Amino acid sequence: MIRRSGNFGFVANGAGEIYTFTLNAASRGWMPSSYIVRGGSMGSLGYKYMNVNGIPIIPFGNDNDMPGRVCSLLEKFYAGEGIMGKKAGLQWGEGPRLYRDAVDGSNVFYRAWTVDEKIVSELKATDYLTQMHRCLIDLCHLEGFWVKFTRSRGTRVGSGRMVRVDHVPAGKVRFVWPGENKLPTRAMVADWPVASPETSHVYPLFDPSDPLKYPVSLAYYNIYSYNHDHYSVPRFIGAFDWLELAGTLAPLLAAYNQNAAAISKHIESPQSYWDRAEEHIKRICEQRNIPYTAKMLEDFKDEAMEKFASSMSGRENAGKFLHTSQFWNAEANNFEGWKITSIDNKLKEYIEAQVSICKKSEAAATSGFGLDPSLSNLILDTKLGSGSEKLYALKVYNATETAVPDMVLCKPFQQMIDINHPGTDIRIGLYRTVVEAEKNINPENRVKENA
Repeated sequence: MIRRSGNFGFVANGAGEIYTFTLNAASRGWMPSSYIVRGGSMGSLGYKYMNVNGIPIIPFGNDNDMPGRVCSLLEKFYAGEGIMGKKAGLQWGEGPRLYRDAVDGSNVFYRAWTVDEKIVSELKATDYLTQMHRCLIDLCHLEGFWVKFTRSRGTRVGSGRMVRVDHVPAGKVRFVWPGENKLPTRAMVADWPVASPETSHVYPLFDPSDPLKYPVSLAYYNIYSYNHDHYSVPRFIGAFDWLELAGTLAPLLAAYNQNAAAISKHIESPQSYWDRAEEHIKRICEQRNIPYTAKMLEDFKDEAMEKFASSMSGRENAGKFLHTSQFWNAEANNFEGWKITSIDNKLKEYIEAQVSICKKSEAAATSGFGLDPSLSNLILDTKLGSGSEKLYALKVYNATETAVPDMVLCKPFQQMIDINHPGTDIRIGLYRTVVEAEKNINPENRVKENA
């Protein structure tokens, strides 16, 4: 016999034993049919590939939905997308600009910013600001992003050009499994996690050694994650459990306020009361010549409890008291009667405990994002970072956290420039204004003077 309610149930095995069970308690419910692996190969950390629409693809995450899980976690955590937006803004700075590498008189490298109308017009034709910013959002969330290269129609030697570089959402692309000890050469674009054959397309991967080989190709750019073969994973993957916990606190407290906090009394009723009620209902059924069903007693119980509860609550019943009596039941060899027990909810202790957990979750999540709390606008321990703390944190962030993302983010657009302008020394990078302390700025140019 099996009885189930939602994702919980029990099984009676017929031998006098009962087993309880939960359905996917550690994950997020049943997986879509596209997750079913047919003919997959099990690796040490999970499936190396899974067949989807007859094509073996390399899953992204244990359930092939790492982008979806990251999205769910950050949307449920009240500060998640706010922090990621702040991180993306710090990376973006003033946006992309063209430059040349240069060396000053002290033998120090610097970027000599320049303008090239021809290159800029080509970049504008592909709406490079929008495409690069979308790539940055994926890079901040998943440490990697996908783009689609489109070449010109000319295929003769020396006539081909790269005309477009378009961002492709990371959640829509998966590598095609190439076989053991081989690098992927194709990728599938689909509406994951349910990959419909009608909307699934396989493209070749961009070949840097022969960039104009394919009319359309895909390319994956990422910051390598240690011990991960194909896809990078978020830097805050170790904070996933904390983020999930932080995201459940608000609905938990809301449900508590609506339900648990309202439970102030526990009412115990004697079984003899319901036995007599059942006999009374049966007599009425005999008189009316209708069959008795167990549901009649259950409906009576619901109605009786509603009336009993209404007599104890409400403004009009404030200050009233309730009297109950007990009697000796010889058959049960005990006293029977209605019993009402007040419940101490310990609301203050409960709320304080949940708030403490929330603070810990915030700290763990911020650490996982790799962003100083003073830059993320999180108030930890009722303290918001001062201006000098923010300035110092910003300088450290620009010195340590921007070079590698800048290199990865700009690479596909740099490749477009190099393909269309062989031998050029013009580079593309993100321009950031150097922020100085207010005391080092002329008084008439300070923020407070121009607010």
